[in-house]
Amino acid sequence: MLNVVVFACGASLMGLEMVAARVLAPFLGNSIYVWGSVISIVMVALSMGYWLGGQLADRFGPSRVLAPAIALAGLGTVSAPYVAQVILPYVAEWGPRLGSLAAATVIYFIPSLLLATVSPLGVHLAARRGMSHIGRSAGSLYAVSTGGSIVGTLLTSFWLIPLLSLEPLVVWTGFLLLATSLVALGLRDEIDADESRASSVERLQTIGATVGAVVVAAVVGVVILWQVAPADAVNAIGETVLFQRDTQYHRISVTEDESSRHLRFDSSHQSAISLDDPYVSRILYPDYMHLALAANPEAERVLVLGLGGGVITKRYWRDYPGMYVDSVEIDPVVADVAERYFSLPADERLAVYVEDARRYVQRTDETYDIIIVDAYYSDALPFHLTTQEFLAEMEDIMSPDGVLAYNVISSAAGGGSDLFRSMYRTAGGVWDQIFVFPIGYGADLERRGDVIAGGQRRNIIVLATNAPLEQPELLQRVGDRVDGRVSIQGFDSYVDDLYTQLIPLADVPVLTDAHAPTDSLIEVQ
Repeated sequence: MLNVVVFACGASLMGLEMVAARVLAPFLGNSIYVWGSVISIVMVALSMGYWLGGQLADRFGPSRVLAPAIALAGLGTVSAPYVAQVILPYVAEWGPRLGSLAAATVIYFIPSLLLATVSPLGVHLAARRGMSHIGRSAGSLYAVSTGGSIVGTLLTSFWLIPLLSLEPLVVWTGFLLLATSLVALGLRDEIDADESRASSVERLQTIGATVGAVVVAAVVGVVILWQVAPADAVNAIGETVLFQRDTQYHRISVTEDESSRHLRFDSSHQSAISLDDPYVSRILYPDYMHLALAANPEAERVLVLGLGGGVITKRYWRDYPGMYVDSVEIDPVVADVAERYFSLPADERLAVYVEDARRYVQRTDETYDIIIVDAYYSDALPFHLTTQEFLAEMEDIMSPDGVLAYNVISSAAGGGSDLFRSMYRTAGGVWDQIFVFPIGYGADLERRGDVIAGGQRRNIIVLATNAPLEQPELLQRVGDRVDGRVSIQGFDSYVDDLYTQLIPLADVPVLTDAHAPTDSLIEVQ
């Protein structure tokens, strides 16, 4: 029975840790700071919990403490979704470092601390076999606990997160702990009868404390499942929620207002289309991706890395007959959402591959005239899609006049430009020609001057190519809409957004597979 208790607690603790970062993501992003904060707080709780469990075991006896500790951990766990709902909007204003640490501490420290007491309490109970077996007993107990942690990690990350929404998953983890605490009531120290370690009164106190905590936690959990866990019919900004699901990668939500339909991954606004015309994007940067056609008007095959709502993919497919467009999306739910809610067509000229973008680039035998990277978020970047090695892999599958286009959210100059300048320097090691179009830069330059315009954080479209393309020729093609082929509204005005200022590079790193500190480059924005 002791092994069952320890196994369940180990599984619950690691399952909770796997879920923790996903709970923080909608407000604080999915950066290394969030994961680092969660792991650090759990490790601090474990360290303190091991010490506390040892103290409690020696002073009160493990059978008096174990069951109430697990029950209180269950109470803290089932309460976590409500605590997160209250605290996260406030700590999100503190930034990704301090905010993540504060949120992880308030939400997860107490349950983790209490679960950590289980190991030393269990070892004390295992010692009933005699000191001659204590090493074997303790080793077996830690092996069982670690086995539970492995099962909890794999079960949560591989199956439960995609199967359940996060809030119900956390609450059901708490319910598991409540059931485990009741099982733990059956554990008793076995020592000589004349040294009975606990009176009947103390035993009743232990049962009362455990059952009381279980009842309170059960009520709290049921209320949270009823009120908090179901997806809201309307989000915080008044949009109707059409779809919401937690996947291995994001919390995906599809919402709608009076004129537009929106796709969000956690807190990142990915796509927005007009309800009157699903090929019209309400976000500007997908339209700027058609600058790639101006750099290579003869393009016939296009690769889009990162599907989102399919806005770029379907517009290239519709506007340029005869062009073949392949898209790669790592999340199968996103691919399904693009078809169901964003009118992504089914056609032989349009293919969607569900896999990691870099893996696709490494394995494909196709040659592309245009590659569009749309996998960068405002608060997190998949670092392996930013490195010089990845850029070189993309260059290998491009035609001689091929063009890379990517969108990065950054400033073009000043203290918030580190991410853009680092990615620009990295691309410069692979391609001969690089053109930069900060969205809206021309209008801001005219109104406020270059210092302010260059230092404003915005979407920046970067074109990279080895083709012998000169700046005047590129601007001429943009100005005449690539011989009238581009139907994007206002496309000819994009010439005003070309950034021609000198870009300092010496103080930013080249991003490589061995060193790509993208999270810290974003954090300084």
